[in-house]
Amino acid sequence: MQNVCNQTIKELINATDLAMHTAGYAEATIATYNKIWRLFTAYAVKRKTTQYSTEFAFKFLKERFGEVGVYPLTYTQAEYYRGINRLDEYFKYGIISSKRPSKKNVSYPAKFEEPIKSYLLTRKSENLSTSRLHSLSVYLESFTIFLNDIGVKGFDSLHITHINRYLEERVTQFTVSTALAIVGCLRGFLTYLHKVGSTESDFSMFLPRPRHTLEETIPSAFSSDEVNSILGCVDRSNPKGKRDYAMLLLAARLGLRASDICGLEFSSIKWEENRIEFVQQKTGKLNSLPLLNEVGDAIIDYLRVRPPSVSKMVFLRFDPPHVQLHNHSLYEITQKYLKRSGVHVPTGKKHGPHSLRHSLSSILLESRVPLPVISEILSHSSSDTTKIYFKIDHGQLRECALDVPPIYTERM
Repeated sequence: MQNVCNQTIKELINATDLAMHTAGYAEATIATYNKIWRLFTAYAVKRKTTQYSTEFAFKFLKERFGEVGVYPLTYTQAEYYRGINRLDEYFKYGIISSKRPSKKNVSYPAKFEEPIKSYLLTRKSENLSTSRLHSLSVYLESFTIFLNDIGVKGFDSLHITHINRYLEERVTQFTVSTALAIVGCLRGFLTYLHKVGSTESDFSMFLPRPRHTLEETIPSAFSSDEVNSILGCVDRSNPKGKRDYAMLLLAARLGLRASDICGLEFSSIKWEENRIEFVQQKTGKLNSLPLLNEVGDAIIDYLRVRPPSVSKMVFLRFDPPHVQLHNHSLYEITQKYLKRSGVHVPTGKKHGPHSLRHSLSSILLESRVPLPVISEILSHSSSDTTKIYFKIDHGQLRECALDVPPIYTERM
């Protein structure tokens, strides 16, 4: 292992950059980290510091974001934490953990593979949705690649220090909601390992239980005018524009999630009944929504120019191969038109297709649509989930404000 403990900040950044290239990280990811590292370098120069230390690096984060708790709350915070954690990992251990292979099917180091597959089969028998099973497999892939990188020989030699190190170096990089999902996944898996005798101790008992409630989350949403500005800048004179417009309308007018838009099948569109009926990928529950004329017309407009294909999926790539679009593609589509529209996005505010779903909720609230009706439209399991949108309905929040009572002072 390379000794990096006495390197300057500049030397450490150069070494980490090289290690990430060697590990196969994408150029865009490395470029993002380099942007963060340049800001960190400027921070160090201003304070006349040349040598790296963990304390100094996290002081940089604290002064930039304040106290964020154990887990960052916004995408921007998480991105900065990931960038600094990459430096800190290389500073402490002289390695950069392997990048997960960029492919549809996850893979695990051979020594960890069988127990994970058995666990996932067990969870599948409990009727977990395909989406949830995939999330578990991705989280466990990340966990076992990390264990393999630090030299753990198998689950029988797993120790709580390995788990704590993973949580410290990996999980704290993510937003609080993702961190909770990862910790929850590990808790279930570690319980299973102990139950089947793969570990002597039930390590799930030692996992942290970070506090996070829906009330702590403020959704990212656009106003009705901003949504219309985004939709209005789509060029519907070309095939891609027609497709993009139809997909964005499904998010903005019906509140569909990106996974359900990209996974929409022809059989889900009930033209005769003017409705869309599909099984949600996130929850596995059936959802039925009215097919609004605006949305139906946009889909028909797209279908006239859709690439010739026998695929049952509605939305396809125009560039060969003509296959189903994936969630990230819709994120990039939303980004493109958001930038083109000129709608301002504050730092740290999420601005993917899910923000259009949030926007529909807030617009419906402003229109005085009852909460249970909004919950039904968005297929929330509970109205409590929908209540978080009151935070962005400023009009109704003002109505809840209490008058300040007068203050009487006694004449002396």
